Amino acid sequence: MNRQSAASFRMTSLHIQQGLWAALALLITLVVGQQWMLWQESQQPETPHVSIQRAPQTHFSAVSSTSMKEAAASMRMMDVDQAQPVADLPRQERWVF
Repeated sequence: MNRQSAASFRMTSLHIQQGLWAALALLITLVVGQQWMLWQESQQPETPHVSIQRAPQTHFSAVSSTSMKEAAASMRMMDVDQAQPVADLPRQERWVF
């Protein structure tokens, strides 16, 4: 079993040149592939974007009974509290050590 160790492997200028050419070929391939994908996407007919209108966010109240009538009566929509300006909020104490 004759195996070269990494220490005995000599890096020559030919190896460096081949590596640089391989990296350049890979880079060119990736750029050309990306441009081709963009061109393919531009050739497809554009589909209209659908805008989904959503209702304001609301919360459900908790349901504690198992009866459907009671559950329907106790389950109601509640409005979400709007954010208050920072100046209106009470100041909290801070402890600095």
